[in-house]
Amino acid sequence: MRKIINTAAIILLMGALPLFAQESVPEGVSGEELPVEAAVVTDSAENGGAVQDEAPGEELADKGSEEAEIEEIEFSSFPKELSLAGDFSAYITLPQRAVLDKESYSQKDFEILSADSDESGLNIEIKAVPFSLGISTFTALTFTAQDGTRYVSKAVNAEVKAVDTGIKDKKLLDIRSPYRPFNYWNIFWFLTIAALLAGGYMAYMRRRPYDKAALLKAFEEDKRPLDIIALDRLDHLLAGNLWNEGEYKAFYVNMIDILRDYLTLRFDVQAHNYTSRDLLRILKKTPEFKGDIRQLDELQRSADYVKFAKVEPTQAQRDCDISNMRSIIIDTRPPRLEGGSKDEIKEVEL
Repeated sequence: MRKIINTAAIILLMGALPLFAQESVPEGVSGEELPVEAAVVTDSAENGGAVQDEAPGEELADKGSEEAEIEEIEFSSFPKELSLAGDFSAYITLPQRAVLDKESYSQKDFEILSADSDESGLNIEIKAVPFSLGISTFTALTFTAQDGTRYVSKAVNAEVKAVDTGIKDKKLLDIRSPYRPFNYWNIFWFLTIAALLAGGYMAYMRRRPYDKAALLKAFEEDKRPLDIIALDRLDHLLAGNLWNEGEYKAFYVNMIDILRDYLTLRFDVQAHNYTSRDLLRILKKTPEFKGDIRQLDELQRSADYVKFAKVEPTQAQRDCDISNMRSIIIDTRPPRLEGGSKDEIKEVEL
């Protein structure tokens, strides 16, 4: 009995469902018009029951209306013949004010120098330079207006010719072959003459007679030994003002002159006519010279740095050089005569 009652209840419910569905539809709306005008309801499992307010067809229509308009224009004036690397001007007229796009400046056969407009802003002067011979293509230019309208010019072909130098019919004259200044024989003869001149000058300096009278003038009345006179002259040099006044070169020149005067009279050598190296070589071969060659070498090197390289010596360097000079004079002083304490200055053949 219970089963019969349940079955009857199910049948009644199934019959009542169509009635409930008709009551849920708004008045004046038929079942066929609902899919077109009603909002589209998506599956709750996919988007949570969201309602799409706009249809796909309406969205595409809005996008199409936003696209900028493109109009094609032509140059009002463009030269048909151009010269290679020679600038030219082309003119174009726009319906409204517009600006040349940056991408249009990139050309294959041309280089755009400028794009200037007149006061109205409609007439544009394009200045460019061709860089390719023969038929060259001036590619399209694109201008963009404030309302988004784009104006595209047509590509133009122009013939680019070489520059006429005007010397094709003139007769060219031959010129001399290039002169080569660095000829090997010229260098050889130059070096040979320079060596001969240098050798002759050195020979003259070594053989010329030294001013004997000027050298012996300081020793004519003074009968003291040569070493005593040289050391006394050195003391007078130190007592002078050359060093205190910063005259280092003059100080060392006088000091070396005192030493070479002493060596000239002591060992019968023309010390003033030799370079520092040659003087060392001569004294090494002189048996009577008992001084320290290393001290003499250091003294002359120090003096050469000051005289020729303009080196400013220190107080310590000056004292060291004075000490070396005193040691050389003392170590090489002439022997004393048995009959007295004075030496006679012997004549030196110079």
